[in-house]
Amino acid sequence: MRILSILLVVLANSASAQSPPAIDCDAIKNSVVPFELTYHSQNGTKTVVQAYRNTSGHDVVWRRWTPPSSHPNTPVFVTKATYVDGVVASAELSTPYAGKYSHRTAKYTPDGVPKNFDHRSDLTVKMRTVTTSGDETTEDKTSTISYKFKSEETAAVGSCVLQMIHGEIDTTNDAGRTRHTFQVYFPELKVSVTADDSEPVVDGLSTVFSEIKPVN
Repeated sequence: MRILSILLVVLANSASAQSPPAIDCDAIKNSVVPFELTYHSQNGTKTVVQAYRNTSGHDVVWRRWTPPSSHPNTPVFVTKATYVDGVVASAELSTPYAGKYSHRTAKYTPDGVPKNFDHRSDLTVKMRTVTTSGDETTEDKTSTISYKFKSEETAAVGSCVLQMIHGEIDTTNDAGRTRHTFQVYFPELKVSVTADDSEPVVDGLSTVFSEIKPVN
């Protein structure tokens, strides 16, 4: 009988350890508690987003993405972006590569982006980007970004029910090349997820996580 009791306790503790931590959905939607959102694209790229929101409107969003790779050392990319009133202002990228592509910083100057854009209408803006690479070379480019609103719904994200706004973006650079991306924006989180091949698939939402660090 004693052995059975011990076994039941061990099994109960094991099940408890494997259960995901409870999420305060009201806190995520109505406060600035930090959160982690995970998602993947159809090509196998996995992305982790960690957002640190601020009541002043200055938010910091970390992203770590891992593209599919057959290499034993899978490449990992990390960005830290600063947003002011919902508009990106600067970013830092770190990679496992050496030289020019090891690190990059960028400063953004948007033209025509409203503060805290709600993503519920079409919008075309200009974005000037000044980037400095790991070898200290600098590039100054201006792109045209055309956003198209597609739909809005309420759906389960992890254990929470959130608003989801679906849209698509065409970004055309100075050379006339256009990149098409699919976007899902979460107005209650003030964060978006994107993918190139098709709409991204959200895997989880949590307020308990290990902080993303720059790639060394």
